[in-house]
Amino acid sequence: MAVISLEPRRVAVAGTAQTGSACSRLGLGIILTGAFVAMMDTFIVNVAAPSIQADLQADTADTQFVIAGYTLTYAVWLITGGRLGDIYGRRRMFVVGLAGFTAASLACGLANSAGELIAARLAQGTAAAMLSPQVLAIIRTSFVDPRQRARAFGLMGAVQALASVFGQILGGAVTQADVLGLSWRPVFLINVPIGITALLLIRRAVPESRSPRADGIDWGGTLFGVVALILLLVPLIEGRQLGWPGWLVGMLPVAVAALTVFAAVQIRRTRSGAATVLNAELLAGRAFTGGATVVLLFATTMTPLYLGYTILLQDGYGDSPLRAGLAFAPLVTAVAVSSFIAGRFIRRVGARTVLTAGAVLHGIGSGAVLWVCLAAPDGLPGSLLPCMAVIGTAQGLFVTPSLNAVLDGVGEGHIGSASGILTAMQRLGNALGTAVLMLPFLAAYDQARAAGATPARGYTEAFAALCGAVMLVSLLTAALVYCVPLGRSGPGHGAAPPADR
Repeated sequence: MAVISLEPRRVAVAGTAQTGSACSRLGLGIILTGAFVAMMDTFIVNVAAPSIQADLQADTADTQFVIAGYTLTYAVWLITGGRLGDIYGRRRMFVVGLAGFTAASLACGLANSAGELIAARLAQGTAAAMLSPQVLAIIRTSFVDPRQRARAFGLMGAVQALASVFGQILGGAVTQADVLGLSWRPVFLINVPIGITALLLIRRAVPESRSPRADGIDWGGTLFGVVALILLLVPLIEGRQLGWPGWLVGMLPVAVAALTVFAAVQIRRTRSGAATVLNAELLAGRAFTGGATVVLLFATTMTPLYLGYTILLQDGYGDSPLRAGLAFAPLVTAVAVSSFIAGRFIRRVGARTVLTAGAVLHGIGSGAVLWVCLAAPDGLPGSLLPCMAVIGTAQGLFVTPSLNAVLDGVGEGHIGSASGILTAMQRLGNALGTAVLMLPFLAAYDQARAAGATPARGYTEAFAALCGAVMLVSLLTAALVYCVPLGRSGPGHGAAPPADR
């Protein structure tokens, strides 16, 4: 029987009867819309930044924080957002997050100063962190049939890939069109009707679920953890732009020490039965910690790859932001297709084989870019399009299937927390990859320019160096997949898990 239905029913999960409602097609569309706008707004501001700076008379630091502030608050509140979904209800927190995101988008579009826009972007990122973990959690709890769940995760992967590129294309197109003389403001205002429509429809289309062990949240620990993540993420996000001053570098060891203390306190509180923000039962399982590590490691390759490709096209070959965004079409199309069909491959050969193949193929695609850049630089950028399609296929085979595989080993009471952690690992990986893997890119460019190369040649050699690093990390990820136990071995599996309600 198909899982997609609007009516509550009894379903069997891990051998235990549970009462729950399956998510309708409309419901899946609504929560994927939330995922789309949250991801899109990570990228949509990039190409609108010059117009924002000129209109609001903002300095460079203000403009950078309009971009980075969203990423920062989005990342640091994800774990808390997932935990709140477990406690207060995943649909409820999705509604809270989407309502806040919609209101913050309106505030962004109406901002009259750089300070107002930065404050609204911080609120927008926090709201996105409330809704994003619920997307994974709702899919995991609502689609109990493995085939339907894999298909839903595949659609989520396709939606996120489209959002990342559509954001850049839409940002450039809307700003250039100057709709109603509003310049950059529709970049944010477009979220308002989308959010209101989704909020009006969600209650009848998406089922509610929560952990049966709603033991509250450790707010003191939450604030401490947020501060520790800020200490870690601010250098990773801003270090490259600011030239890595000493005070910024010094924040990193402080962040590591603070996160170590945070983890130790959360473990102790879990053992004593006190309220936590990070349940140590998740961290105690090799399946979850290993899976989260794999997710983080692969995520380090993606943002620098996109950033390096964009710089190559715009700064190296003079493409407009819109044309550069369109150059991502082969990659995005490949991600969408492979994400959607990955579930079929997993049913035939298993998750481990598909994830390994995805990571290896990512290494092959990156290696192909390296070879083309060095062996046939005169054919760029058109000759890179097939390589980017290979990379996109690999990402579709890895990104959402890895989330599905890790969450499949997590008990029902921890789904929200696990979703928040995994999403945070993706954002942390993106920031870490940008800080580390862009180093060979910048070094190769400086070396080429010092030797008298043109900007196009310099950025070509820089992108080749970056793709060499991405290839090595991708192959390391493939090797690590074999060390991670996949399957129903996390907290709540073994003994029958308590039912969500």
